[in-house]
Amino acid sequence: MVEKVRRKYEKRLEKRLKEILKKIDELERRKIPRNVDEKVRKIVTAERRNYVTSLRNALASIESMEDLGKRLPDLAKLHVGHGKYLILLFEKDVYAINRLLKELNEDYLSYYRELEKAELPELGIRGLLEEMEEIKKAIAEGEAERQGLVERLRELEGELEGLYRELGLDELDERISTLSSRIRSEEMELRSKASKLQKPVRRMRLGGFADEFARDSSVVLREPEKTLSLLQKVYPRLEGKYRKTARWLVENLEEKVGAIEEDRELLEELEAEREKLIEDVRTRENEIRELERLIEEKEAELKKLRNRLEHLEKGFEESIAKLEGILGTKIER
Repeated sequence: MVEKVRRKYEKRLEKRLKEILKKIDELERRKIPRNVDEKVRKIVTAERRNYVTSLRNALASIESMEDLGKRLPDLAKLHVGHGKYLILLFEKDVYAINRLLKELNEDYLSYYRELEKAELPELGIRGLLEEMEEIKKAIAEGEAERQGLVERLRELEGELEGLYRELGLDELDERISTLSSRIRSEEMELRSKASKLQKPVRRMRLGGFADEFARDSSVVLREPEKTLSLLQKVYPRLEGKYRKTARWLVENLEEKVGAIEEDRELLEELEAEREKLIEDVRTRENEIRELERLIEEKEAELKKLRNRLEHLEKGFEESIAKLEGILGTKIER
């Protein structure tokens, strides 16, 4: 009777394993969508490779229901260890695999129950003890991994707090704001002077760059050499306030534009420095969020393992009680 139950479930096991391997092959062949960010693409590629390899390795060692019982803790880990980006892009495939893994677990529980009914003395106590030891080991390893993640999280949080103090971003922002304001003011002064000359230059109908100057006062900033050449050309024909403005530009334009360019270079340096500092902050913040996610996953994994262990311990106590009933004596443990 026991052998009949075992054959039935091992036949079912063979079918389940083929189904899972087929789903794994399908997931491995899936193409990552073209519109996915390159960084996410690399993460998904790594997550899929690790997930598929781990699954195949775990399944390769399963040939019997007893093997399945020993590997259930590893399969439980894989059930939640697929990675958030992988499930984001291949949700249907991952959930299909997880459903089959869940069915494997249900098959094992059903097999164990039927085996007990088939022949009471064959209670599977040794198998229970072995599986309990495996799960206890997995829990100990998981708790150690979780502790390592928590310690790293605290370390990063300390680094981030220190970084905020050391960076002096407020002071840097103030320097950037002051410099930007000065550049705008200097540019506005030059454009204002140039705009006062647009009307008389337009009336001269000189063509070429003169027409561009008459349309757009910003050329005084983009083309200072051409502007100076134009002003020197039209200066003798200007009178009064126009001549005074042209003389001021001829005398100051080169120096003013040079100063603006220097200020712009400094502004770019300060903004690059600020971006680098902010990037350091962002990097640590991203690392902290990722660690928090990993800790949550590890805690969920440990909860499942503890639940599984509790179930096994209950089953073990029930099996011992049945065996004590058969033997008519108390078993020391």
